[in-house]
Amino acid sequence: MDLQDRPIRRGVRERCSVGDVPAALWLIDPEARALLVRWVRRDAASRSRASLLGGAGGASIERCDALCERLLREGWITRRETLVGGHWRWETLSWRDLGRLQALLGVTSRDQRDQQRAAALADLADWLGGRAEGTDSPRGLELELAQAQAALSADRAIRLETLSARIQQLHALAAWVDAKMQGTRRDFALHAAGHTKSISAGDWTWLDQHIDLERHGIQGFTPLFWIAGELELAWQQHCVHLGAVRFLPIPIEDLFGIRAASPRVARWWLIENRASFERQAAAHDPGTATVWLPGRPSPRWLEAMAHLLTLAPAPLQVSADADPAGVEIALSVGRLWAQRNLPWAPHRMGVEEWQHSQQHWPLNDYDRLTLARLRERRDLPQSLRTLCERMEQDGRKAEQEQWL
Repeated sequence: MDLQDRPIRRGVRERCSVGDVPAALWLIDPEARALLVRWVRRDAASRSRASLLGGAGGASIERCDALCERLLREGWITRRETLVGGHWRWETLSWRDLGRLQALLGVTSRDQRDQQRAAALADLADWLGGRAEGTDSPRGLELELAQAQAALSADRAIRLETLSARIQQLHALAAWVDAKMQGTRRDFALHAAGHTKSISAGDWTWLDQHIDLERHGIQGFTPLFWIAGELELAWQQHCVHLGAVRFLPIPIEDLFGIRAASPRVARWWLIENRASFERQAAAHDPGTATVWLPGRPSPRWLEAMAHLLTLAPAPLQVSADADPAGVEIALSVGRLWAQRNLPWAPHRMGVEEWQHSQQHWPLNDYDRLTLARLRERRDLPQSLRTLCERMEQDGRKAEQEQWL
């Protein structure tokens, strides 16, 4: 397009194309497009040379100048220039139709972003309200989620992409806790967004500020296997006798180096609730190897348990919460014993314990979906099937710490 100049004062002019603002972009290369997207994210009608160069990322001054020149000649900007040393240098540009340019680049306007932000926060509030109605009172996770929601609502400077990612992480966290999953931060990232590195360092810092991740089974340190009993575990050159202490945490990876376990075990007892595990472990029943069952254990935890079971085969008693997820957890570990033709049975997680519990936590949507899955399971022991039927009839569940 032809250009026209308008003098402002001595040594200062304004340049603009004589044509209308174009309806489409020129054939722009990927690097120039990425730079232009950075420039139009802010909704200011005018931008100074200093601010545009400062927001150019790794782009050179030459590339910035070339893009500015192309924008001028294509008709997208009006440019103010200053005469310096006999040469005209651009100092400020003004967008002729920023909204149209943003739309062509797929960049939302401030009004659009505000609307999307408000809608996302409203959806978050509705979801949290629905969760709160499914509990007798706000418990630990619900309080943390509410605090995280308040922080997101108060942060007016947060980018829409970051807001969306953090809301998704809160949904993933609730699903993780509801399903009683356990694992590392990499496991949670995989669960939340399908990739072990999908959560940025900034998002982890934000989650740590508002959520007790360790308490909800997301470990930032070496995963441990908690075990108690009168067993002596022998590695190639070393031995550990568990009877010397009430219970012992062993790094999961180190368990695979165990070559022998003695004396013979009469039974394995896996207990889901951590407080219940610690109470029962202190009893040190001579023939029992007691293990803390960390909710839905990770695949590596199950492999470690299978290794110990190979070294010390014995029947299983499993004690999990009297809730739908607890039943699924019992089945997941019972499968290890069934695969080796070893007997297993639920222990102190039946209708009697559930019936006499003082807890009256209502079933949520996740619980009801789990019960529907369990009804189809042929490997569901009758005692657990009866428990599931009673939970569904009464619409409530309970935690084993109340009685074990």
